[in-house]
Amino acid sequence: MNIGIVSLTAMPSWGGAEIYLDRLNRCLNENEHISILYTATPEVEGYDNGSKGYHRIVLPHIEQAINDNGVKHGVSSILYNELNQLENGTNDWWDELEQHLCKQPKQDIGIVYVQTLYPENIDIVLQRLKPYFRNLITTSFDIEPAYIEYLYEENKKTPDLTLLETFERVKDKLVSEVGELNDSVLMSKQNVAEVDYHLHLTHFHQEIMQYLKPTKGYDFVLHPLVEEEWTRGIDYGSHYQPVVTDPAEYTLGAINPCWKKGKALLAQIIARTPHKYLILQGGWGNGEDFLNYLQEEYGTTFPDRVRLGDYSKDMIGYFDTLDAFLFPSWLEGYGQVAHESILRRTPIITTNYPTIHQATIGKGKYVPLTEYFNVEMWLDAIKDVFHNQEYWHFECNDGALMLLNRTMFNRQDFLQYLDMINQKEEMSHKHIANLISQNNVLED
Repeated sequence: MNIGIVSLTAMPSWGGAEIYLDRLNRCLNENEHISILYTATPEVEGYDNGSKGYHRIVLPHIEQAINDNGVKHGVSSILYNELNQLENGTNDWWDELEQHLCKQPKQDIGIVYVQTLYPENIDIVLQRLKPYFRNLITTSFDIEPAYIEYLYEENKKTPDLTLLETFERVKDKLVSEVGELNDSVLMSKQNVAEVDYHLHLTHFHQEIMQYLKPTKGYDFVLHPLVEEEWTRGIDYGSHYQPVVTDPAEYTLGAINPCWKKGKALLAQIIARTPHKYLILQGGWGNGEDFLNYLQEEYGTTFPDRVRLGDYSKDMIGYFDTLDAFLFPSWLEGYGQVAHESILRRTPIITTNYPTIHQATIGKGKYVPLTEYFNVEMWLDAIKDVFHNQEYWHFECNDGALMLLNRTMFNRQDFLQYLDMINQKEEMSHKHIANLISQNNVLED
């Protein structure tokens, strides 16, 4: 099949969704499909390292903004503003994309990442893309924080229930308590009614979306796909990480320490533990802001123990340098970095939020969501992982093997899903319905 993946950002932007699309593109090309990822960002060494299968439409003022401000500030200040001003149904980037597509044979499937677009422009974009693709698939990566905050507060009233069980009890009140769906930004962009097919990252999000914004479409849950290099050099037999006996030499990693990924918690943990910390800037460059926060709260950035890194092409090397990964996030589209940590057999301490639990296949050290703001619970979790390193190394090894199996079966099902969409026969829809009704193998 000929497949186009359309995303304003894609790599070398730095968020998990963009990396997801890059890996999806690679997977399709490696499985005898012709896939092209259309992006507005240029190739930047250290961010995507020249990924293949890209068609870059880079406008001159974006290149200049990146030259002047760097990839993060340059891309974010331009792509999420100017390119969204689709006045009268047009702008320069979409014009150039159409000029390219109209010269190509009609492609079988277009996978469209719409989250970087303003909601009012999504229909315009889809209408412009339809002539060039026989079928379109939209993506669903995040749920509006207001809905999760409501579930979180309700879950505290019934801490014996999971978040999904709480959702089942309160879903009839969800829209009325939180507000009209149209007031939401993220949710307005997903499960687009005019499109029959939708990709979700988790079953948890799919179930909530089916209730809050149902469609007649055929949905599929596709976990992030991982290239072979993520398993390279790992002996899944008996060779585990060495045990670190000195707490001062034990290195914890953290990433993108913004408010929803535990900024305040992480600061308290650093101040109350003797460990070293390697913190990556993360999706929106919050590393420097976090150091400023440490300085304001404690009068120091703990320079002898806290080191700031940046996103790079060597994410595998990042996880390999850690003794454990700390991910105090309460709202996640998926928790892709948690997934990556387990694959590299680096123990993870994280929140028992459904999507993160799914990403780590139940092999992390979890703090209950109802205890999220209880720093003592996080400190106890870190102590457990430090004092029982042999056990957590074994759990990570087991989890990595389970993730590899799940990825293999999930990928096979997804390729079959695409084939059924392409056939466009009545029987194929029945097969799709049957396929997506089955639980994914090794769910958690």
